[in-house]
Amino acid sequence: MKKILTILAVLIATATVATAQIGARIGMDFASFRGDWKDDYKSNVGLHLGVVYNIELADVLSLQPGAFYVQRNWKTDNEFDIKIHSHHIEVPIVLKYNLDVTSDIKIDPHVGPYFGFGFAGKSKDEILGQKIHVFKDKEGDMGVANFDMGIQMGVGATFYDAAYVGFDFEIGFHEFGSTQNKAHNNMFMITFGVWLPE
Repeated sequence: MKKILTILAVLIATATVATAQIGARIGMDFASFRGDWKDDYKSNVGLHLGVVYNIELADVLSLQPGAFYVQRNWKTDNEFDIKIHSHHIEVPIVLKYNLDVTSDIKIDPHVGPYFGFGFAGKSKDEILGQKIHVFKDKEGDMGVANFDMGIQMGVGATFYDAAYVGFDFEIGFHEFGSTQNKAHNNMFMITFGVWLPE
């Protein structure tokens, strides 16, 4: 972790003389699980929104940290009618390879780590009307870990240096489930946005 932070600090320091741009983002996400909860829950559409800071490192390479509010929502895929809604702060840090398709269209395959922290969430039994907290350290909680980290990978497209659309997939590495059930997070994201004028 220290090595990653050191490399990131060097890249940002190196990029201070390069071009940087801020982008606003909003979109839909579809969370799922790997592990014990895979067959019990299916995706229920969520929302994400935030900002990114694109730092040009070279002609075709840039570093893009961001900060996002992310909803992760699920519902049971069985006879029980249970819905889970959780709220997270996520910080992705991706490395982008920038390609000019035409003079007005650019695409950017990208990959990098993300770090997430769940700060609120409840599971609701729609049949019984009962609610319990999702994250650990709450009375009667599900025992889900607040912290999550993993890899984000995807591709984005910029049109006329202004409009943006992106498709991303997150693979969580941190144990996300409770002590009784082990699970890891996956999430597919569709994102729309704009680049603010420099």
